[in-house]
Amino acid sequence: MPSARDWALTLLLRGQKADLFPDRMLWELYEKHPDIPSLDRAFIQQLLFGVYRWRAKIDWALEKCAHAPLKKLSFQTLSILRLGAFQLLLLDRVPASAAVNESVKLAKSGPEPWTGGLINGTLRALSRIQESLAFPTPDDLPGYLTITQSHPAWLANYWLDTLGPKETVSLCEADNQIPPLDLRVNTLKGSREELYPRLEREVGPMSPTPFSPVGLRFLRPQAPLHASGPYREGLYQIQDEASQLIAYLLHPRPGERVLDLCAGVGGKTTHLAQFLENRGSVLAVDSNPRKVRDLWKNALRLGIKNIRFRTGDFLQPDFFQKNQPAFDRILVDAPCSGWGVIRRHPDLKWRIRLEDSDRLAEQQIKFLQKAAEYLKPKGTLVYSTCTLCPIENEEVIGGSWPGTPNSSWIRWPLICRDRQGG
Repeated sequence: MPSARDWALTLLLRGQKADLFPDRMLWELYEKHPDIPSLDRAFIQQLLFGVYRWRAKIDWALEKCAHAPLKKLSFQTLSILRLGAFQLLLLDRVPASAAVNESVKLAKSGPEPWTGGLINGTLRALSRIQESLAFPTPDDLPGYLTITQSHPAWLANYWLDTLGPKETVSLCEADNQIPPLDLRVNTLKGSREELYPRLEREVGPMSPTPFSPVGLRFLRPQAPLHASGPYREGLYQIQDEASQLIAYLLHPRPGERVLDLCAGVGGKTTHLAQFLENRGSVLAVDSNPRKVRDLWKNALRLGIKNIRFRTGDFLQPDFFQKNQPAFDRILVDAPCSGWGVIRRHPDLKWRIRLEDSDRLAEQQIKFLQKAAEYLKPKGTLVYSTCTLCPIENEEVIGGSWPGTPNSSWIRWPLICRDRQGG
């Protein structure tokens, strides 16, 4: 069986080649190889996400030791160096000798065995100087944000311009914290109080989420949450607390008709269905067939029977028939740049571009305009994103799209701004 380091390298290479997201790659890996031990799984995830999270900091340190510019190295060799450097710089429990020697093994067993000497020399040099490395401090704010806190310069500068230094520093530091793991209790099958003791025995210590009344939070689960008995029985759904709060804003009532656009794998969709108590209906729409299949499987596991599934492009003129009935509640959980979930998805730092937000905002406005056509009089529409970009938030709501003549926007107080789900 390949080692955890082998798997982490494989996923880094696969992610680069096919532009895949790390959480999806991990899920597929564990589905395909269920025999990977739990300790190895934890280490694979730590290595993979650690390299994404601290990439700029790692590369800055490697540049001090490498005999060749990093940009001239193959991605295979650079990835092995990043894995080794991450262990040296940021994992106290990994001996330096293991970080170096195992990295050399990765090189010698791969397609570029001749790079073993370069990797050995570079990582040994880093091991010797790591204690004396002077990473930029907050006194050098651009360096601190881009190197020490490992954020792209354009993003750090944008936040400095729009949020100011204090909030930007707090935000970048928060992005690099290990996120907790939240779940939402399936109230169709039981209560939080009923699930708590059983889950504590099977998975480990937890606490109620501070805002969601149906959430539980694990800081360090001792077993995979998606493999527990209660999960298989449909007693809960893994979902960030911030995401759970959206259903409380829309707050559908039993018997109502709900439209969920851009439903994805259905965290919010299934929560909305819980509010309906299997009465009324939720129409879940997404353009990605794989996500709709995953949503169907989730609903089946949770015992939810009132979701209808639709794959397709909602913005197409013929998506609905002319006599399509209106909806009591509509959720526009729009595609966005994801700046607010970098803590959970650190690879986003290196994917997103500011110009993406202009394109996304145009699409978000189109979703809102068309969704409003199918909202009943006195109905409720919730617009939600997981980004901190004002181009996609404040400038869309009340700016680029002020709403319909007979509607008004209600701004939700930011009572939990310091507890963002990402």
